[in-house]
Amino acid sequence: MIRDKRSGKTKGYGFVSLMDPQEYLKALSEMNGKYVGNRPIKIRKSTWTDRGLIGGKFSSETKARKKRKIN
Repeated sequence: MIRDKRSGKTKGYGFVSLMDPQEYLKALSEMNGKYVGNRPIKIRKSTWTDRGLIGGKFSSETKARKKRKIN
């Protein structure tokens, strides 16, 4: 779950990575529309194509792009 840095409350969404496409299809058919508490689960395939991850860490190129956006 993603949490607000100041309040610590959840923002109401999260991310899951599945290595096997069959697991994605299974989650989509079994969990999409089910409720967790009072909120429905919405499952979608990521559209974020360039994550800049190399071995679980951000590459130096990705860090440089982030720094340029901030400054």
